[in-house]
Amino acid sequence: MRPIVPSLLAMLLIAGPAAARLQYDTVSPVQAPPDGTAADEWGEITITHHYPGPALWRVKKGKSEVYIVGGLPVMEKRLDWDRSRVGKILDSANVLLTGPKAKGGIRGFAAWQMTKGNGLFKTLYDVLPSDVGGHFWRTARKNGLDPQRYAKDSPIVAVMKLRDDIYEKNGLSTNDPEKMLIFMARDRHTPMKPIATYSAANLIGKLGGMSQNDKFHCVTSTLNEIDFATGHAVAASRAWAVADLNTARANTPNSATLACLEGAGSTREMLDRATDDTVAAINDALNKPGKSVVAFPLSILLRPNGALDRLRAQGLEVAEPDS
Repeated sequence: MRPIVPSLLAMLLIAGPAAARLQYDTVSPVQAPPDGTAADEWGEITITHHYPGPALWRVKKGKSEVYIVGGLPVMEKRLDWDRSRVGKILDSANVLLTGPKAKGGIRGFAAWQMTKGNGLFKTLYDVLPSDVGGHFWRTARKNGLDPQRYAKDSPIVAVMKLRDDIYEKNGLSTNDPEKMLIFMARDRHTPMKPIATYSAANLIGKLGGMSQNDKFHCVTSTLNEIDFATGHAVAASRAWAVADLNTARANTPNSATLACLEGAGSTREMLDRATDDTVAAINDALNKPGKSVVAFPLSILLRPNGALDRLRAQGLEVAEPDS
């Protein structure tokens, strides 16, 4: 299992993309599933050229170019996608910019431990409302996991562990395509650096501001995400791999993270900060001649006033690469 603190940071920043204010050249209706969990808030998306591999964006300034690869919240592990186009760019890139990293240490670990328990002689299922506890239990059992494995954890910790365990069991990933791009960059000896480093203690501290109802809503939202993703993530991933973002969006869950962590206070500010840091990193890369590559969640790129909107507002050229 991945460490929970980095996992929490990943959850915050891989939220399903919100309304991308773009146009699509061959629009076909997209029907959201009956439970309403599909990411139908993406809006319409432009893909005017069809090249091998996933959709790319290029930000250009003088002799500098930054190529952007956006990822989905949940993707098929070891997905076989055409990497030739991205690989060619990485061959001559100055740097691969990766998502923010969480800096932990003793303080962060101590803060995390304080969120873990349910109180003396109480289990997870004593704390959760019966309908939410039942949903949790059924989700674990349906995916071949022992519900009692999470009984000693607090609701937020338990549902994050369950999410990681189920995605691992179903061959799903929440850190692709960045993980593959990191492997590709290492093979090419391309330098890498995260766009920012955040304090794990500050991130964990946001959990303390959540009411009990917010925590229960977080659990339910995450369970709904799991239910939807396990049935649709493979289809979303394979559509992403050929730049079919309309099909990808129809098979991508809305993020449970925004729904549940808004109750922690300052969650929107954290997403804004992540967007600010992304834009700053891209601007820094554009101050150096040559090519750079950034791998980042589509949520940060495409949401209203997201990274692409802000870059365009600066007068920068943001478009699909010509080849």
